[in-house]
Amino acid sequence: MKRLGIFFFYEKNGDVDDFITYYLADLAKNLSELIVVCNGKLSEQGRRAFSQFTDQILVRENKGLDVWAYKTALDHYGWERLSEFDEIVMTNSTLMGPVRPLQEMFDAMAEKEDLDFWGLTMHHGAKTNPFKGKHLYRYLPAHIQSHFIVYRKRFVQSAELQAYWNEMPMIESYTDSVQRYEAVFTKQFADRGFKWDVYVKTEDLKDFTDYPLLVCPTRLLRDKKCPLFKRRSFMHALEAYLNDTAGEPVRELYEYLRDETDYPMDLIWKNMIRTMHPHEFTRNLGLTRVIQPVVQNAKQAEELCAQRRIALAMHLYFMDMLEQSVAFAAKFPPQTDVFVSTNSEEKKEQIEQAFSGQKLHSVTVMVVENRGRDVGAFLCDLAPHLRNYDYACFMHDKKAIQTKPGSVGASFGYVCNENVCKNAAHVLNVLCEFENDPYLGILCPPYPTHGLYFMNMCSGGWGPNFENTKKLLKELGLDVPISGEESPIAPFGSVFWFRPKALEPLFAHGWQHTDFPQEPLPQDGTISHAIERVYPFVAQAAGYYPAVVMSSSFAVLRNDTMQAYANGMIRPLARVFDCTTFWAAATAATAFAAKRHLFGVYGPYANTRRRHARNWLRDNLPAPAYKGLMATKRAVFGPRHGPYED
Repeated sequence: MKRLGIFFFYEKNGDVDDFITYYLADLAKNLSELIVVCNGKLSEQGRRAFSQFTDQILVRENKGLDVWAYKTALDHYGWERLSEFDEIVMTNSTLMGPVRPLQEMFDAMAEKEDLDFWGLTMHHGAKTNPFKGKHLYRYLPAHIQSHFIVYRKRFVQSAELQAYWNEMPMIESYTDSVQRYEAVFTKQFADRGFKWDVYVKTEDLKDFTDYPLLVCPTRLLRDKKCPLFKRRSFMHALEAYLNDTAGEPVRELYEYLRDETDYPMDLIWKNMIRTMHPHEFTRNLGLTRVIQPVVQNAKQAEELCAQRRIALAMHLYFMDMLEQSVAFAAKFPPQTDVFVSTNSEEKKEQIEQAFSGQKLHSVTVMVVENRGRDVGAFLCDLAPHLRNYDYACFMHDKKAIQTKPGSVGASFGYVCNENVCKNAAHVLNVLCEFENDPYLGILCPPYPTHGLYFMNMCSGGWGPNFENTKKLLKELGLDVPISGEESPIAPFGSVFWFRPKALEPLFAHGWQHTDFPQEPLPQDGTISHAIERVYPFVAQAAGYYPAVVMSSSFAVLRNDTMQAYANGMIRPLARVFDCTTFWAAATAATAFAAKRHLFGVYGPYANTRRRHARNWLRDNLPAPAYKGLMATKRAVFGPRHGPYED
C-alpha cells in the first residue's frame, strides 16, 4: 500500500525530543513517504532529528495551528499527487508511543475496505457544546480525534474533501480549531455519506467518559490494543481530572507503561522535565515523597553512605537555637561533611565547641559577611564547597521573629525540619530516594498554610515574587516553563535537600554579598525571596525535577489540614452556588470573583493589577515613602496583622 504520512510538529524552541523520533521510527515503517510540517521554529538539532526519516521538512509561520499545518502539506503536494496514494496519514507530536507495532493497526484497518477515512480514537461528544465561539452545532458531535486520522484514496479524490480544505479559513485559536475542524469534521462528512471508523473501539465506554484516551488510557492500551497515548496526560490539570476521576488515570498509565510494556520511560521523563511545569506532572504522577520513620532498605542505605559524598550546609545565626541545630546535624550519617557559616568569631567558637562531640566526618565553620542572611551565605560562601558532592541538605536556624504570634513562626520551622530531617532513618530514606531516581533534583518541605501563611495558598506560593523570579531566570539565562498560575515547588523557608548538579546553573552565577540588600530587609519581594522560588526552575533547566517531601506523620496532618480547609470553605461555597462537583464550584467561584474584583481582574495574587502597582511603587519610591504609604494603606484598608513572611 502506498501511504503518505503528514506529521505536524510544534515546540517553542524547535527542539525535537526522543519520544518523537521513537514514534516516527515505527510510523515510517508503514509509510512510503513522510513530510514534516513545523509551525514556528525548528532548531538544528530538530532538523537533524527529522532528517533521519525524510528530506521533506516544511517550516512555516506559527499561524493556523495544526489545521493550517496539514493544509500546508496538502497544498504542497496538490490534489493530483495526493490522489496517487492509497492512504494519507495525518498525525502530530501530541501522541507518545507506540507500545506495540503500528503495523497491527494498519493491517487491521486495511481489512475494512469500505471506509473513506478512519482514525485511532474517538471523542464521544457531549449534549452541550463546552466551547465558546463559532460552533456549528449546539452540541459537541462524536468525532475522530485529530491527533491521528487517515484519508483513503477515493476520499482524497472527492470534490467535497478538496473543497473543504481549499476553502479552509484561517484558524485563530485552539477553540477555533476544535469548532471548525476537529469536532465537526467527522459529522460533516458522515452526513454527506462518507464512511468512517476508528481502530480503538470505545462504544462500551460511552457512558463511562467522553474522552477515553485521556480519562482511561490504561484500559485502552491494555484491553483494546491501542498503540499510542497522549503526551497531555502528564500535564493535564489535576483539577480537571478530579471532575471525572479520583486523580488516578496518569499514575495507572505510568505504572502500566513501566511494568507491562517495553516503552522507554526515559523518553517521558526527558520531555516532561524539559517542557512541562512540575506543578502538573508531579501531582499527576504522585511524586511527593512520603518518608517513613524507619529505614526501608538498610543494605542500600549502608552502601550509599559508603560510596556517595554527602554534605550538610548550615547557616547558624541564633545561638539560642544552637542546641536544636546540632540535634538536626546529629541525625545525619557519620560519613557526612558539615559546612557551617555564621557571622562572628565568637559564634564560630560556640558552634565548633557544640559540634565537637558529634559523630560526623568533618565540620568546617566559617565566618561570613552578614548580608543576605541565610540565602546570601548559602550561595556566596557555602555552595562553592558543595559542588562535588552527590547529595546535600541546606538548613538554617529559622526564627520567624517578625511573625506574630510567635507560635505561627515556630510552626513554620516545624514544617521545615519535620519534613526534611525528622530522624536519622528519615535522612537515610531521603538519600535512597535520590539514589533510586536519577531525575530527582530537589526535595522541598510543603509550604506552610497555617496562620498568616494561608496566603501561600491564596497566591499559589508566589506572593509578590513572580516578576522578580522571572527576572532572575532571565539573568541566569534559563528558559523553563514558569507561570503565575502554577505554584512553584520551592523550598519556602530555605530548608531542603538537593543534588548539587541540579543547582549548578545557580552556583555558577558568581554570587556576591553585594547582590543582596542591606539590613533591615523587607519581609517579602526581595532577591532572596526570588532565589527561594528559583531553585526548582534551576534544577529543571539542569535536567532534573523538584518534588515535595513529607514525613509520614506530617502527611497525615497535611491531609487533615486540607480536609479542614475544604470543610471550612468548599462546603459553604457549594451551598452558595448550588454545585455538586469541584469543577463546578471552582468555575462558579472564579466567575464570581472576576465580577467582584475591584479592578475587574481575577488571577493569581502575583499577577493582579493591585500587586503590579504595589511592586512598581516599591521599586520606584524611596524606601521611607513606600513604607509610609503601605502603613497608611494597612491602617485604613487592612490587613492589620502585617504581611505574611516566607
